[in-house]
Amino acid sequence: MSPAVNSSASELVEQVLQKIPPFPPIAARLLKLLSNDSVSVNEIAELIASDPIFSARILSRVNSAAFGLSHPVGNIRQAVALLGLERTRQLTLTVATSAYTQGALRVVELRRCWEHTVATAILSDEIARACEIFKDNAYSAGIIHDIGRLGLLVAYPKKYTKIIRDADALSLDALDLEREQFGMDHTEIGRTLVERWKLPQEFRLIAGRHHDPCEGGELDLLRVVRVACRLAVALGFGISTTPVTLEPDSILNELPSGARKNLAGSAPDLNAQLEQRIQAYC
Repeated sequence: MSPAVNSSASELVEQVLQKIPPFPPIAARLLKLLSNDSVSVNEIAELIASDPIFSARILSRVNSAAFGLSHPVGNIRQAVALLGLERTRQLTLTVATSAYTQGALRVVELRRCWEHTVATAILSDEIARACEIFKDNAYSAGIIHDIGRLGLLVAYPKKYTKIIRDADALSLDALDLEREQFGMDHTEIGRTLVERWKLPQEFRLIAGRHHDPCEGGELDLLRVVRVACRLAVALGFGISTTPVTLEPDSILNELPSGARKNLAGSAPDLNAQLEQRIQAYC
């Protein structure tokens, strides 16, 4: 390939990256804070309370019927204390992602992308707990795994809707269509965004390689998210409407036998759990 073509491709990629809006600063700071094992409830409450709009969104979700609190919660510190660190971690990161993609979520195809992200995060957390590993950051990794795709659909909602529709109608790989349209696929873009937004470095690998086949037998965070991502698709939370042939049990075979037993529950049960928890964040 000639230097001129390489230069043109690089310019296209840079134009695409420049158009993707930054992740909300409050969300980026939360990711860094929540990656710290010794973080306190007060630290999280203070950070959330520093952003009035974000605080209002959190209180709105906490006071919704989905959380079933016996009385209304009026301030963030009280909300965090009631929810505990883990539920606060999950709620804040999911609400931040929803706020980032809010305008695009009115389009059915793009909403499926966000629901896939949340389903992957929930399943990453469930898998991590079943394996008794990465319990502090599996949910965050699941939320960030498709940040490249979310960035594209926020910046280019019409183009990305067409990519999803074309992939469905023509049985094509959405990754290939992304490369044709943007010069990079969403995994490459996600890796770059993690670096540019100065998110925790552990998410660089997750965003960039979650579609790659896992090598070796090590149960690392990438494998946890990769299994969760594929399981989300098998359970009906993919970006495509084309029926999938993936069987949940065959996907879970990538995990240790003890973890598979800990994840006891039929596919319909898992699907119902995902539906319920996703609705709680809407």
